[in-house]
Amino acid sequence: MVRVGEFFLARDDESALRVGPGSSHDFPAVPCDGIYPDDAAWKWEALLTGAESTPRDVVPMANDGFTVFAVPEQLCTALATAGRDRLRAAALAWAEAVSEPDDEISPDYAVDLVERVSALASSRADKHLDLYCWYFAP
Repeated sequence: MVRVGEFFLARDDESALRVGPGSSHDFPAVPCDGIYPDDAAWKWEALLTGAESTPRDVVPMANDGFTVFAVPEQLCTALATAGRDRLRAAALAWAEAVSEPDDEISPDYAVDLVERVSALASSRADKHLDLYCWYFAP
């Protein structure tokens, strides 16, 4: 299970390399502990667009369990432009699809997370930043 992680905005891949467990940064960010965010991003994109692209690795997952990936542009656009009802429906469908006995994502957490990541995606163009995510899954 993922111990820690966050979606965040950064100028570029080089800037995104500075994040990770125990490092501090001043990028706008949304924590995403307790999930596999790459799987979540893939599912959100499928639910919101009907397509499935692969997140681009900035730091590929290695034996240490740490990775950083760039959120696909198509998902960023979908998150930024989807209405609240559509985001909520996607979040609830995602939570239901990935929840397993003893490893459940609450509907409230799912909706809150998707709405907060949507807000990041919406603000990225104004700030000339890209959306990334890092997580640590030992």
